Amino acid sequence: MKLVKDPGSARSGFKDWYLQRLSAVVLAVLLPLPLALLVMVYTGQVDQFGLLDIIDHFVSRLLHTLLIIALIIHAYMGLKVMIEDYVPIIGWRVSLIGAMLVVMSGFGIWWLAIIWAWGG
Repeated sequence: MKLVKDPGSARSGFKDWYLQRLSAVVLAVLLPLPLALLVMVYTGQVDQFGLLDIIDHFVSRLLHTLLIIALIIHAYMGLKVMIEDYVPIIGWRVSLIGAMLVVMSGFGIWWLAIIWAWGG
């Protein structure tokens, strides 16, 4: 068995793995709710005013906030690991991860601004 002389910046990866799994569980719990809402709107069980009443509720806004945070964490962790594994040049790796973080943060802020801005 050979010993590794220079492991570099490698970590155990447990934190990334744990955050990925935790966000997956949150997504598995929360994603069926908006999908069911879409089905109810599509089938005509809920009209536009009913939809706005549901989305305008504080609990709905809180669940949307948890959903977007879990979605961003899950996507960020998955793409970060892929970039770290398959992009060999460190400059490209840092640039791609930084750009990905900026785009995902902007998307999250935009979504949360829409969710929390309308209504009462």
